[in-house]
Amino acid sequence: MGKKNKINEKGVPYGARQKMPLWYGIAWSSRGVSAAINVVVLMQITYYCTDILGLSASIIGGLFLVSKIIDAFTDLGFGFILDRTRTRFGKARPYEIFIVFEWLFTIFMYNAPEMGKTGQYIWIFVMYVLINAVCATALGGIDSVYLARTFTNSKNQISVMSINGFVVMFSTIIFNIWFPNWLATSGTTQAGWASLMLPLGITLAVIGILRFIICKEVVVDDVKEGVKAEKNDLSLKESIGLLKKNKYLFIIVGLMFMTFLVNNMQAATTYYFKYIVGDISLQGIVAITSMIVVPALVVFPVLSRKLGTTKLLQGCLLIGIIGMLIRTIGGPNLATLIIGGCLFGIGTLPISMMINTYLIDCMDYGEWTTGTRIEGLVASIANFASKVGNGVALGLVGVVMGIAGYDGYAEVQSASANAAIIFLYNILPLILFVIMLILSLNYKVDSVRPQMEADLKKKHEE
Repeated sequence: MGKKNKINEKGVPYGARQKMPLWYGIAWSSRGVSAAINVVVLMQITYYCTDILGLSASIIGGLFLVSKIIDAFTDLGFGFILDRTRTRFGKARPYEIFIVFEWLFTIFMYNAPEMGKTGQYIWIFVMYVLINAVCATALGGIDSVYLARTFTNSKNQISVMSINGFVVMFSTIIFNIWFPNWLATSGTTQAGWASLMLPLGITLAVIGILRFIICKEVVVDDVKEGVKAEKNDLSLKESIGLLKKNKYLFIIVGLMFMTFLVNNMQAATTYYFKYIVGDISLQGIVAITSMIVVPALVVFPVLSRKLGTTKLLQGCLLIGIIGMLIRTIGGPNLATLIIGGCLFGIGTLPISMMINTYLIDCMDYGEWTTGTRIEGLVASIANFASKVGNGVALGLVGVVMGIAGYDGYAEVQSASANAAIIFLYNILPLILFVIMLILSLNYKVDSVRPQMEADLKKKHEE
């Protein structure tokens, strides 16, 4: 029989308590902060390759798209492994170590050696694959499983995701306020990038590993609140067969793909402010005003209980559409960039910051409809969707701008290149928001939740 972690003075695991301390939720956010800033840094890889190394935007974009084929295999493979992991540290928690390797490979990637253009293409591609197909696969694949096994009631899960979202978004905005100014000054040379990445990477790797040290799984081995869990001995083919019956999982996977595609389409932001707005440092001002989005996360648990997760999702997506319309119509006007950017941020909040609550719903729904709970593959498929969104965004930016004739060393871009930048920054995200809203109308877990929770509770008690 497994054992429960006794990590407070009364011997009750914090994750199992009805009332969770605020500090514990903040500790949970440490790895999220590290990973989120890593994503922000990676969003500049196309800019680094074109404007710092002088590489072809089309080739780089194509390489990023090719890397997603590798991701498909590693994500499915990792999900299969995770469903069978049993260690003294728990099921998901041991894989937190990959946050250290993620930053290590990021440091290497932004320190591309002088080895000719072909060598640099290979170097960037290999580092990008290691970051995404190995490290991000493990980190993204465990997140919802780690959450479900550390916080054993839905109230605490929603609360910790709200705290996590608040802390992660606040930290990311602070970084985004500083980063554009650094890009406009020290970030103009390869030496500048090299001097930044080592101290930044080491600091955030240390911050990222804190969650492993502090937040222990309540469930160790096969015990969850005294209930023996089912051991998953299904083959990969059988597991995938069960996932096909989970209609809500595919809706969430689709929403996750498009949300991360929209978010990482902001890889065009640096180009937009440099060539359309005319001042790359103004990104920092827009980032400062976007902090108004952060308080929205404070009310998310209340809204989730009052409106349900479905209506909350749909309402935010509608706000995101309004924001993109304002930003598109206003063009380079700073006021409309600020207003549209804030509303854009609200539109992506449910999936970006609360995704694990939706994935746990999908795990519950799958168990309710098929009788078998599959955690690792659910989380890994969703993680794959997010990484494909990231990769497609970076790939599209490179490919579209390459086709449009973008020249990283030119002082002024052609009309076709500027049109491509505007399309990637405004038009395409607006189209994706509309598609997401339509897709969300078919997500109706709230309508079956009462019966689903009652049936699962009865099953676990028996």
